[in-house]
This record gives sequence, structure tokens and C-alpha cells, in this order.
Amino acid sequence: MRVRGYAPGTPCWAELVSPDVAAAERFYGALFGWGRNADGHFTLGGRAAAGLSEGRPGSSGAWLISVSTDDPAAAAATVERSGGAVRVAPASVRDLGTTAVFSDAGGALFGIWLRSRFVGAQVSYEPGAICWYELATHDLDRAGAFYKEVFGWHTVEADSEGQPYFEFHHHHDTVGGLVPIDERFPPGVPDHWTVAFMVEDITAACEQATELGGSVARGPQPASAGYYARLADPTGGHFAVIEFTEDWAM
Repeated sequence: MRVRGYAPGTPCWAELVSPDVAAAERFYGALFGWGRNADGHFTLGGRAAAGLSEGRPGSSGAWLISVSTDDPAAAAATVERSGGAVRVAPASVRDLGTTAVFSDAGGALFGIWLRSRFVGAQVSYEPGAICWYELATHDLDRAGAFYKEVFGWHTVEADSEGQPYFEFHHHHDTVGGLVPIDERFPPGVPDHWTVAFMVEDITAACEQATELGGSVARGPQPASAGYYARLADPTGGHFAVIEFTEDWAM
């Protein structure tokens, strides 16, 4: 599905910071059919699907999600007032837009994006494209209060497969998931955001990720919308994949 813009307070983008850009291109190109464009973005069918930037040599790969905003300075002030921190102050990215990186009250990193020439992901809800954003946290109440203050989100308990799960709602739209860090996660996992990509066959995607040098952190399991799995690329960048049931596929 082609996307032409995002309302303020809506997740709009995810970027991989990788210590090995060439390896990331090979892995995600093979897994999702991505190419690269002149702006350095991963593309799907010629449209921007996700970002890619170079990290420190020897570091682990990491995905960073971004939320659309119309006022980066105000967002930064609200983050600090709400118990978060500014990790990278608002700054222009060429003629594309303005970005900043924050940590929330539980320490999870996320970014914001003010569009200029570039709005964010230009494709979603099709195989190989972003289809979901999800926060895992040790403190649901703290996370809910933080994102309500910063973006106006509120939390709603969701239909799940017998395990606690919540959704972030912005006005009348569902913008992301919220899951408690419990026995589903390895010990010591910090609060974190995860970006999920749509796949047609989740079992095949997990097998292919392993063949390409990645790993399966959590194998396919039933979810309210279909099947969900968590993977890692060869440098440790964690992400999720979702296979939607027919009635959820768009």
C-alpha cells in the first residue's frame, strides 16, 4: 500500500544502524527484496521502505523507529518533562527533514521526524514493508503515561492469544503495540521498540533468515492477526515479521 504522508503523533519510519552496511544490503535485499535509492534508503518496488545508516565498527546492529511530529523542539521539551532524555538533539538531515533521538522513561530509544522533502516510509502493509511497531516494557503504567504526555497516545487492552497485550491508540487510529517484558523475553532484556515487517510465509521467512546468516530469536507463534516471529540479522539487529491471516491482510 502506498503511503503519502503521516499525521503528527503517528509512527512513520524505521532505520537500521548497522556496523556492516554491505552485509545489511545483502541480508535484507535477499529476505525482503529491497534495493537502495539515491538517498540511501532501502526500497521496495522503487518506494522507500526503511532507512540504513552506518554504525560504529564492532557494534551490534539496531533498528530505530521514528514518530512524525510538527514541532521537534516541543517534542524534546516534553520528553524531558515526562522523564525521558534527549539522546540526539533535533537536527536537519540534508533537505529531507529534521530528526532527533530520545529515550523514554524506561530507557527505550525512539526518534521523531519532521518532514521536508521526505515524509517517511512510502509503502506499508504489503510483503517486505513495515506493518507494525511495538514497545516492550517492564512498566506498562510508566510507558503509557509517558507516551500519552508526549504524543497523546492512550493504551487499550487488545485481543490476544491468552497473553497480555495492549495497543497504543492515537485519536481513532491504532499506532502500535505495547507488551510487558515477561517470560516471553530472555532475562535482562531492556525496554525497547521493535519494528515488524509483513511476510507472506512466516515459516519460510524464518528459514531464509537463518540461511542468510541471521537467527530466530522467537519462532513463529499465533497472534490475533496471524503469526508473529522475532528475528535478528547477522549483526544482531532485532526485528519482527508478521504473516497476516486473510481477514487481516490489506
